[in-house]
Amino acid sequence: MKHKSILTVLIISIFYSCGPKVGKDSNAILQDTKSYISKIESDQNLKTEVTEGALTDADGFQDIGSFKYTVYFDENTNELFKIKNVEKAARTFTETYYFKDNELVYLQSVSGSDTKTIYLKKGRVISETNTTSEDQQLLLAKANRFKKTFKKEN
Repeated sequence: MKHKSILTVLIISIFYSCGPKVGKDSNAILQDTKSYISKIESDQNLKTEVTEGALTDADGFQDIGSFKYTVYFDENTNELFKIKNVEKAARTFTETYYFKDNELVYLQSVSGSDTKTIYLKKGRVISETNTTSEDQQLLLAKANRFKKTFKKEN
């Protein structure tokens, strides 16, 4: 009898430890992220820094457009919250990146009527709209470059 109860406890323990991990479902993460974005958008105390310049061709000789990116952060802690990047060339791209606890949580890229969105949790894509894997790689790499530049300058 004692062996059966020990064996039963052992089997139940293995079942629960190997079973699916209980966590927030993607809808809850999306709602939390949307609430966080609203909070950032309404925060009037964030410091902003604007960088503007010219976009050049691959050789760097001819101007083909312009860019302007704005960084939103807490002046006291240097915590990064948002980066908005606007590139004007043959087409205009507006990209907005949101960060929470030094991690990218959401990005949106708009060009004309084309809107691409990506929601992330701990570096993993939770949800996306209108993106290919190449779009995702490009936008995530851009977000990392902007974040690294911000960290280097602040």
